[in-house]
Amino acid sequence: MRDGQSATETVSRLDPQMAAAMDKMAEIAAALPPMPADPSLAELRRQMVEEKRFWNDDAPNLHEVVNASLPGLIREVPVRVYRPAPGDDLPGILYFHGGGWVKGSLDTHDRIMRLLALASGAVVLGVDYALAPEHRFPEPYEESIVVVEGVAGAADKLGIDPGRLAVSGDSAGANLALAAAIDLRDRRPGLIRAAALFYGVFDSDFDTASYREFGDGRFGLSREEMIYFWKKYARTPDDLTDPRAAPARAALNRLMPIFLAAAELDVLRDDTMGLAERLGSAGVPFELKEYPGVCHGFLGLTRMVDKAVNAIEDAAAFLVRHL
Repeated sequence: MRDGQSATETVSRLDPQMAAAMDKMAEIAAALPPMPADPSLAELRRQMVEEKRFWNDDAPNLHEVVNASLPGLIREVPVRVYRPAPGDDLPGILYFHGGGWVKGSLDTHDRIMRLLALASGAVVLGVDYALAPEHRFPEPYEESIVVVEGVAGAADKLGIDPGRLAVSGDSAGANLALAAAIDLRDRRPGLIRAAALFYGVFDSDFDTASYREFGDGRFGLSREEMIYFWKKYARTPDDLTDPRAAPARAALNRLMPIFLAAAELDVLRDDTMGLAERLGSAGVPFELKEYPGVCHGFLGLTRMVDKAVNAIEDAAAFLVRHL
């Protein structure tokens, strides 16, 4: 909570389950060793893993979960394969995790991917893409494209149907998923059949209505944090407006059907709303759902927040219709 913002006003905007989850997150953070004033990247990444541990506990069992890798441009890219049921011709969904391009991992988003696999009946392939700033734009973007093509090329080995591939992701992961889909629309038409994007970073405009309203961070992600993430991801200021890094600025015509999920109390809400408007103008079929009373990152709170489960199920139903 910030100056001028009463506790009553803040709580009144939150879904009750979201409010309880925020209390739980504060409790978890308070129990961890204090972070230094200027934490290192390693400390930030380790802290996120510890903060997400509770939220990934008690994860549902699947038919099979295996770690694999696919060739990338600069390294072997770790991929985790979530198979909900037997079969060698299931649809495939490549999932790119959030974390501002700087942190996050397959472990921090494990429960999300398990639930998406169960709800969709598809094999979910979690992509552990290269993180910034060790790997700045365009390396994560280029790696994401190579991995999608690699999954299609290794479909027989992975036990998926190469004719039924989708991409998905949250936050920075949604950015990479959309950017890869735009590139492959032109070079490999029809390769990606659908996309499901959760509260993505689609532009670098820090002066939208949602940035102005929620940028102080009282509901979690702040404007200051987003500027920090962009500075770690971009090489130069020009990268912030490169359509490959800010895919809402790209030509969006002829894209595959897209499911968009927005959190009401999120600085990035209007990234999704703006993208939806541009998709509509471009004639792209899409479904937009805004989940009231929840904050950025709510998808990972399925142990306490029903709307997180709903969002995964809504996205899964959309993907099933289009795969």
